[in-house]
Amino acid sequence: MDTMNDPLGGFIAEVESGAGLQAVDPVIMRYEKMCNEAQLDIDKEVPPPPVAIYIGDSPACTFGNFSASIGKPKGKKTFNVSAMTAAAMTNSTILNYRGNMPPNQNGILYFDTEQSTYHAFRVFKRIARLTRRSNQEINERIKYFALRKYSVEDRIGMIDYKIRNTRAVGLVIIDGIRDLMLDINNPREATLIVNYLMKWTEEFNLHIHTVIHQNKGDENARGHIGTEINNKSETVLRVEKDKNDDAISTVEAVYIRDVSFPSFAFRINDEALPELIADYEPSPNSKGNEAWDPYHDITEDTHRSALDSAFPNPDTLLRHGELMDALRDAYADEDIELSDYKLKILITFLKNKRMIEQVDKGKKKGNP
Repeated sequence: MDTMNDPLGGFIAEVESGAGLQAVDPVIMRYEKMCNEAQLDIDKEVPPPPVAIYIGDSPACTFGNFSASIGKPKGKKTFNVSAMTAAAMTNSTILNYRGNMPPNQNGILYFDTEQSTYHAFRVFKRIARLTRRSNQEINERIKYFALRKYSVEDRIGMIDYKIRNTRAVGLVIIDGIRDLMLDINNPREATLIVNYLMKWTEEFNLHIHTVIHQNKGDENARGHIGTEINNKSETVLRVEKDKNDDAISTVEAVYIRDVSFPSFAFRINDEALPELIADYEPSPNSKGNEAWDPYHDITEDTHRSALDSAFPNPDTLLRHGELMDALRDAYADEDIELSDYKLKILITFLKNKRMIEQVDKGKKKGNP
């Protein structure tokens, strides 16, 4: 047969002889298997995930997802997470958290990456007192680990090991997720850590709650890891001191996929335990400029319009003084007058949101 003039005949002959057969690439087989697992069928209903913890009446923390608490340092984030953990342990309501852990998956792993062993033990004792259960039951249900002295790699490895090798785990607390990274602003590290959270929650069908600090200049969680957590979390809670009473801390939903819940507040009582303040009403704010927040007080469209004016083309670079003048004028065109104090807060906010970026010769418009 003349295969030059009949290429199809040549192909058939090659197949019949077996010469064209090749071993199946194992990588292709692996991805074929993974795609079969991941593909959804429109005829097969996917049930909603079971709820691990309700906040009020909101199913805010479900199995197969992760959530986060953010807040400024000393805002009582760990007190808040202690109450959440105790509620999950007892399937009761503590503060505004209501545990809903099933009997076959009610184990809790708590990883404290920030505090010394002594201070971590105090948190553990606080959780125990909130539950009002015996030490024996606490030890059976909650495994508490102080990871401060270990390397970043070992902390991640230890968390992974315990999740994989602890029976009936339903809730994992990571108090200080920033300490699973070398550089909080490294995009690759941030993506890696969030991928771990998504893998652990999906593979073991549990809920993970993380804790991370807020930026000083705005309401966002710190660094690239904060941005990734905001984007991927089921629920993000903000825990912060009341602006007029440092003895009170408030909890509100920053992001939530399901129905939201009313904000609530708590104080630390005489037993050094968090205690819900019934019918809390925030007092009128009287702190002047400290109440101004470019995140809440200026819309995203306004920010974008002002930045388009301040940076007329992609090559525009502004030094600090030039940037102050350009932003003052650009926001004035949007009917927003900015003092030097507010401009400093605004610039910090815009940098943290990556709406402007620092480069060697100045600042340029970013890519949020």
